[in-house]
Amino acid sequence: MPKAEDILRIASGEVGTTEYPPNSNNVEYNTAFYGHAVRDGSPKSTDKYPWCCAFVWWVFSQFSPCLIKKTASCMTLGQWFKDNGKWSSTPQPGDVVFFKFDTNNRWTNHVGIVKSVRGNEIETIEGNTSVNSNDNGGAVMIRKRSSNIVGYGRPAYDTASKPVLRPPKKYKFGMDVSSYQGVIDFDKVKNDGIQFAILRSTCKDQSADPYFERNLSECLRLKIPVSVYKYSRALTIDQARAEAQGVIKTLKGRKMLVWYDLEDKTQTPLGKMGIQIIANTFMTELFNAGIACGIYCNMTWYNNLMSDYLKNNVAFWIARYKKDDIGTFDESHKPTGIKNLYGWQYTSKGSLSGITGNVDLDINLM
Repeated sequence: MPKAEDILRIASGEVGTTEYPPNSNNVEYNTAFYGHAVRDGSPKSTDKYPWCCAFVWWVFSQFSPCLIKKTASCMTLGQWFKDNGKWSSTPQPGDVVFFKFDTNNRWTNHVGIVKSVRGNEIETIEGNTSVNSNDNGGAVMIRKRSSNIVGYGRPAYDTASKPVLRPPKKYKFGMDVSSYQGVIDFDKVKNDGIQFAILRSTCKDQSADPYFERNLSECLRLKIPVSVYKYSRALTIDQARAEAQGVIKTLKGRKMLVWYDLEDKTQTPLGKMGIQIIANTFMTELFNAGIACGIYCNMTWYNNLMSDYLKNNVAFWIARYKKDDIGTFDESHKPTGIKNLYGWQYTSKGSLSGITGNVDLDINLM
């Protein structure tokens, strides 16, 4: 029996698939052949219906038993959910969501899959949509919706395995962000449960992240505890020193914990001792400026490139995700065997109200 997280994993893997030719709505040419699947591989030249429902059915058809009716019609699928007592007015991850965007007599004309729920807003994965418009488009995209929703069809998942989207309350819940997240609505982020933030300090050229000052001022305004990180590309002592000075310049005398992000593949040939020299150089510069520092890395780097000296004397923030990372929380993947484990980044595909697109999510373990 497929689980909601299985459906979301398959649907997420299709994000970015585009219709070809553009604007054709022709299932015969659809890149992923969603329409072909509904028609048992026998497309007709007249099969030019919008393929949002065909995409949804194709996702569910990857598992046996298939939990929804085989159809390319939004109305037929929606009515099937209603007739079988599987209709709801409130969303859950994995639900099939039905929309109405026009004024004709059809009670629904678009459909997608609920990825996550944030208050009155849902994040969806939809076929035949566009990222910038409510109109149907020509791609599989992640959307955020709060209106034009008719209702939700609820497949008969294994409810004992429902995805967990937030860590338990025993943990402090946080995020790490940079200019890649653009303009963040921090009021919504805080209301969504965020209790701390880790901000990118500087870019590759050691200049301040374009959104650093704004992100920092918003955290201070809302009393969200904050630290910063520096993604390292240093291969020499001088380069590590320059990275540290860039962070010091950006902080402008403000004291906050700095995480030295060691994960760049160009650094792996340095080996344990080379990485130790780079890390010590960076941290010494910061310590001399009165700034505390720790190390961010993934489990592979921790096990193979962190020296015993660093493991015994430095705080670590570790990234470790599930193999099929879809933004969910799984406590069984929490890093173990780490002496000074400060925090755990558990996904790079999280979602939050107030942020467009994916965001790294973390918990504080101290």
